[in-house]
Amino acid sequence: MSSSAPQTVLRGVYGERLKISVTAAPEDNRANRQLVEALSGWLGLPRDRVHIRTGHGSRDKVIAFTGLDEGELRNRLMALLRKDQRAGKERLGGSQGA
Repeated sequence: MSSSAPQTVLRGVYGERLKISVTAAPEDNRANRQLVEALSGWLGLPRDRVHIRTGHGSRDKVIAFTGLDEGELRNRLMALLRKDQRAGKERLGGSQGA
């Protein structure tokens, strides 16, 4: 059994969507929690400001972010994508204590 923390990976942009892979199993909402934690860390938001609006049991989800306007959200997402590109598609790691 591995002692390393689960990793969440930004796979890229597909159309107007981000593709993110999580390692947690979907049981007991673990994969959804891992996704929310990763997004909150990557975007510098508290976890309670990132919500899965639709798709709780689906691979396709709509995520809602509160506490920042659309322009700032877009800026943070673009910075995240630039960071991912510079890293050569390496793993971004987990959240940063949001």
